[in-house]
Amino acid sequence: MMVNEAARVEEMLIRKLREENLSNVLRMDKTQFLDMDDYVFGEVVISDGAELDRVEGIVAGLVETLIARGTRVDSIVRAVWEVTDIRDHGTAYGQDGAPRAAHEFYVGLKSGTRSETIVVEIGWGTMESFKRKSDREIAEIIRTFVNCELKRGGTSYWDPLKDSRVELSEAAIAFIAARAE
Repeated sequence: MMVNEAARVEEMLIRKLREENLSNVLRMDKTQFLDMDDYVFGEVVISDGAELDRVEGIVAGLVETLIARGTRVDSIVRAVWEVTDIRDHGTAYGQDGAPRAAHEFYVGLKSGTRSETIVVEIGWGTMESFKRKSDREIAEIIRTFVNCELKRGGTSYWDPLKDSRVELSEAAIAFIAARAE
C-alpha cells in the first residue's frame, strides 16, 4: 500500500460530497482516515442523520472505485446524535406481549433534521439501585449512559438506527459513577 493513501481517499470523499452538495454535513473533527497495513480505514461522521443514506451511497461508490484500482477500504458512516428527551414508559414487554423483568424508557435522539426514538431497558435488579433516586436523577443517568454509547467511534460505534434497544446494566451504572467521581 502506498503511504498517505488515507489522505488521498479522504480528498476524494470530500470532492464527491462537494459535488453532491453534502460537504456541509461532514464533521471533519470526527471523521478519520487511517492507513492500515493493507487497507485504508475510514470513519465518516456527519451532522445530519437525514443524509445518512445519501452519504453511505457516496462512500459505497467510492469504495467500489478504489477496490477496482487495487485499494481496499473498510468504512463506517455514522451520524452524530444528541439526546432530546427521556420518557418513562413503564414495564418492558417482549415481542410476544408478555411482561419482562425490566423497566423501559423512551429516549428521543436528534441528528440535524432527523429524529428517532430508542428504548433503554433497565432490569428490575438494576432498578432496585434507583429506589432512592428521583425521576430527574434517573433521567440524568440514562442521558449520561446514552451519550457515552453515542460517543464511541471506530469499529465499536453504536448505531441507534440498527440497534434501537439497549440495556443499562449495573456494570454501566458503576462505570458512569466512577467517571463522575
